[in-house]
Amino acid sequence: MSEEKETETTGMDARETKADAKAAKAKAKALRPWFKKKRFIVPIAILLIAGVANVANAGDSTPSGTAESQTSEASTEATTDSPAESESAAAGIGDVVGEGNFSFVVNSVECGIASVGSDPFGEEAQGEFCQIRISVENTGNQAEYFSSSSQLVYDADGREFEADTTAMLYLDDEDAVWIGDDINPGNRIDATLLFDMPSGVVPVTITLIEGYFGAGVDVSLI
Repeated sequence: MSEEKETETTGMDARETKADAKAAKAKAKALRPWFKKKRFIVPIAILLIAGVANVANAGDSTPSGTAESQTSEASTEATTDSPAESESAAAGIGDVVGEGNFSFVVNSVECGIASVGSDPFGEEAQGEFCQIRISVENTGNQAEYFSSSSQLVYDADGREFEADTTAMLYLDDEDAVWIGDDINPGNRIDATLLFDMPSGVVPVTITLIEGYFGAGVDVSLI
């Protein structure tokens, strides 16, 4: 019996020793600093890796505003150049321009005319008359109406002047067109237009229009 008791005692001592070892290990694990514990180490490591990747990407990327600013500068340069290019390409005296089914040519400009006609049949200008001679050809397939009163002149300040059709009645000119004419396909007329403008004011542009409702085409007079 003594041997059995001794064996039992020895077994109990071994189990107690093993339990004590587990308890000591658990205590040591519980008392381990927080920064050495796996549940803290893994998330921190992931955050550090993500932060390094973001810094690297930020260093390699080009600022988003750079491309936009370059595009904006190029657009500004193109816009700045456009007016000069348009002015250089504008039609002038002697050039053929199209408007609807009409083909126009401005042949000459003469200003400083004080009056037209003669007493008692004549007209004095409020300022002075500018006389503009043009040719109009119908390039379409049907008759179109040309109205002298639809043609408009502009000065350097952008002021608009209408043709003086009353004064045009007194022109001693075979090409004078008072109100307008029908022009058949393929035919051409020559017209002399009068514009009553302030003395010394120069007509800069004329807008030539087909009929009454055309879009108009501009011709430089200087």
